[in-house]
Amino acid sequence: MNLMNDEINIKEMYNYELDSKEYLKYLNYMHIYYLKDHKKEKYIKDYLDNKYILINKQNPSKKITITPSEFINIHKLYIELKKISDELLFKISNIIESKNNINEENRIEFENIKKKYISYQKKINDIDLINKEYGMELEKLLNNKIEKLDDLVKFYKKRNHVYNEIKEKISENLKNRLIKIFKENNKKIPNTFEINKIAKENSISSNEIEKWFQWIEYVYIYLLVKNEIVELNKNINDKEKKFDIHTHYMIIKKPIIEE
Repeated sequence: MNLMNDEINIKEMYNYELDSKEYLKYLNYMHIYYLKDHKKEKYIKDYLDNKYILINKQNPSKKITITPSEFINIHKLYIELKKISDELLFKISNIIESKNNINEENRIEFENIKKKYISYQKKINDIDLINKEYGMELEKLLNNKIEKLDDLVKFYKKRNHVYNEIKEKISENLKNRLIKIFKENNKKIPNTFEINKIAKENSISSNEIEKWFQWIEYVYIYLLVKNEIVELNKNINDKEKKFDIHTHYMIIKKPIIEE
């Protein structure tokens, strides 16, 4: 496939692998083809003229012929497109600035070069758009992570501040009971009546019990934010890996499945 001459929509091909049920079907057949043969194997496998063939064992007249997809590294393609595009622009400038009169021959040459230049620029713009969209998605995740890190620091300080204000230490059993009450109250500090009741039962001031609940709440929120950051890191890493693989091995020619 000649990427420089063919009218290939780079953006469309980039999205094809992400959205296509046809491509998932292709991957499934390729998975079957490369599976190690076993007794219950449904197909006889063959390869002919650069095509993968799956032949039904029960009915050999039924077969699936797969012309594989082709891939390209769009980062390398971008560099090549830019290089050729600049060369074409230079040729266009030379024709325009030439002291010789425009004749039919160089007019045809000009139109051909212009057509190629426009085609290459479209591909370049498509790759720019792919990079821009990825950059915006990644930036959104990174900004979200920065905000969550700020929240983490904030609740870490609040947690420590409340804990340092507590004057009456409590037993581990009572602490676990307060945590249980906090969870059963939809992870919220209970009302004043409940706090007073717990304080009276344990001969501790209501103010101290409330501080312990505040501490539990801040610990809970801190851990919640921490887990959100872990999930964000996972999403960022996944997005970076998928983009890296997708752009280094982007489908440039769709597979053909004949059933």
